[in-house]
Amino acid sequence: MPKSQSPGSPQPDPLRLRVKVWLERGDEVVLSEYRAQLLEAVAERGSVAAAAEALSLPVRTAWKKLREMEAAAGIPLLESGSGGTTGGGSTLTPEAHAMVEAFRRVAGPASDAAERGFADERRRFPR
Repeated sequence: MPKSQSPGSPQPDPLRLRVKVWLERGDEVVLSEYRAQLLEAVAERGSVAAAAEALSLPVRTAWKKLREMEAAAGIPLLESGSGGTTGGGSTLTPEAHAMVEAFRRVAGPASDAAERGFADERRRFPR
């Protein structure tokens, strides 16, 4: 038993491997889990405001992240209508849909592979 642990103290949380995958161009993030979730929320809800609300983000922050992604990607990611009586709205461009789908196909397996590698090497880390 480690010196810092007494017999009645709770066991420490087990070690976990955390992996974050993102795409960047230069120093600018094009896509990450958080940004993919934002794009998916826009696609599901039909507007940036509704997506921001669903993700508990300020609308201004959501728009800022979307503009950053478009600048880094070098392509439009949203097709937006103006507000007013029809309420406006936003949809993803075909390129944005393809980019998010490709990110999901790459990021999931990359994280899974890292977790498998950690499980294989777990014995070399402290309990």
